[in-house]
Amino acid sequence: MLYLIGLGLNEKGISLEGVEACKNADEIFLEGYTVDFPYKIEELEKVVGRKLKTLKREEVESDLIVKQSGKKDIALLVYGSPLFATTHIALLQMCQENKIKYKVLHSASIFDAIALTGLQLYKFGKTASLPKWTKDYKPKSFVEIIKGNQSVKAHSLVLIDIGLDFKDALKQLNDSIKIGELIVCSNLGTNKAEIVYGSVEKLAKQKIDNPFCFVIPGELHFIEQDFIENFRV
Repeated sequence: MLYLIGLGLNEKGISLEGVEACKNADEIFLEGYTVDFPYKIEELEKVVGRKLKTLKREEVESDLIVKQSGKKDIALLVYGSPLFATTHIALLQMCQENKIKYKVLHSASIFDAIALTGLQLYKFGKTASLPKWTKDYKPKSFVEIIKGNQSVKAHSLVLIDIGLDFKDALKQLNDSIKIGELIVCSNLGTNKAEIVYGSVEKLAKQKIDNPFCFVIPGELHFIEQDFIENFRV
C-alpha cells in the first residue's frame, strides 16, 4: 500500500494519522525537490520517529515507489498538501493501473495559509509559478496567467521555484510584468511567518527568507484593503 502524506507547513504540521502511518510503514521517503523546507529534516524525523530517505525528482516520477508499494507499505511525505503537484496525482494513477491500494492523508498548504493576508480565498484566480531563469532560459508563461487573473479582477498567487532567492525573484517578476503593489508571504505556518505589502521599490529593500511567495492583489473589497494595510512597509 502507498501512503501519500501531507506534512503541512511546519515540522509539527503532519497529522496524528500521518505519524501513525509512518510508524507502521516498511519504508518512508521524503519528496524534497519542490520546496525549500523552513526547518531541518532532522526535526521532522524526531516527530515521526523514523529516519527519512530524501528522493530526487526522477525517483519520485519513476515507477520505483509504486512497484515497492505493491510488495510492502510505503509512505511518501510531501511538504504542504500531498496532492499539490501533478506528479503525485500521477503516482495515484499508477497505483490504480496496477491495482495497488493507496491512502492520501491531507494537511495544510500555502492555499490555506495565504488567507492570513486578509484576501478572500474565493477571489483568487489561477496559480502561477515563477521559474528560476538562466542565461539561455527565461520562460514567461506565468505572465499570461497573471494577466488572465487581472482581466477578471482576481488575486494572483505566484509560487517561487526552489533555489530562487527573493531579490532575484522580485526582479524577474518586475522585469516581466509591471505591477503596482504586491504582497510577499514568507514562512507561512511557522513561527517565522512574515507578510509584507507595498511597492516593488519598497519591497526590494526588505530581507525575506525562503520559502516565500508573491500575491498580486486584484480588485480589493474595502475589508481586504483595510486588512493588508497592516502589512505595508
